[in-house]
Amino acid sequence: MAIPTDAEFDGIWFTDSLHGWVAGGGYLIDGGIVGRTADGGRTWRFQSGVAPGRGPEFHLHRVQFRDSLRGLAVGDVGVILVTADGGESWRPAHEVPAGAGLSDVQLLDERMGWAVGPGSILRTEDGGETWRTLARSSPENGYLSGSAIHFIDARRGWMVGHGGTVMRSEDGGETWSNVPMPLRSGEHPTLWDVTFADPSHGWIVGDLGSIFHTEDGGATWTRQEQGVPVNRVNARRQRDVLPELETEPDRLSVSALWFTDESHGCAVGYYADVAQSIVLRTDDGGATWRVERIEPGTLLRSLHALDSRHAWAVGNRARRTPQVVLCYRACQR
Repeated sequence: MAIPTDAEFDGIWFTDSLHGWVAGGGYLIDGGIVGRTADGGRTWRFQSGVAPGRGPEFHLHRVQFRDSLRGLAVGDVGVILVTADGGESWRPAHEVPAGAGLSDVQLLDERMGWAVGPGSILRTEDGGETWRTLARSSPENGYLSGSAIHFIDARRGWMVGHGGTVMRSEDGGETWSNVPMPLRSGEHPTLWDVTFADPSHGWIVGDLGSIFHTEDGGATWTRQEQGVPVNRVNARRQRDVLPELETEPDRLSVSALWFTDESHGCAVGYYADVAQSIVLRTDDGGATWRVERIEPGTLLRSLHALDSRHAWAVGNRARRTPQVVLCYRACQR
């Protein structure tokens, strides 16, 4: 579905088959932008400048709603915005520790939630009004390069980030420990997303076509890349006058995924060098994947699925083509 904006979007969320939101920013947009739909993604209304005082390079990176009225959005320079009217108006949260940007946010229930970004992890216990810092990058903790966070209950949670980093908490995020992953020699992919369908079955995705799966609550992880086109079909080296300066085609970056149960899931990713995205789908818990769609001219970065019949994806335009929201089955592009 083409949408009337030049903005780039990193976050998307739907509370039902009709009501959804996207969050992002743009080089010509002051204070970020939020869009909302009430018809499943067929039409959108946009509001820019939702973070007053922020310049044209400010981006919101994630958005999540508890219901059709109450939601949160997080972004650069530690900004957390709240709404109580379905996104008609936004205001800063009452108390947020100063810090670097926030990449992801998760509300577990009416009160408990977490936010993560490069350098810090935050938690709220009042639905997003006030936040406190749980951990920061330090010589003791190392560098917390959080790209995404996911808690399966009030105590057990996961965080993924750069260099193949996976961390686990058993106490609501107060302390974290590193999790060994089955990485190949010399492999240090940025990991972009983590999700669990239930307390046992979870997945992590990232650069180099990486997809990892656990069936035992994260005690062990295995690779799940059968059917994933890590290298584009017929991809060629980038030619140069000097052969030694030729470069290999970019590999697939799997940027987001969502499972509606332990068997059915979808993922999105992109090849940055040719500005081409793909949608992947599995019906066997990730044992095998198939390409559901190829989307030229865009870098898909965010995905939300309600069930096997309703899913949406959004990202950044990479060519002079209309910005789009991809809708699966619920609507047509």
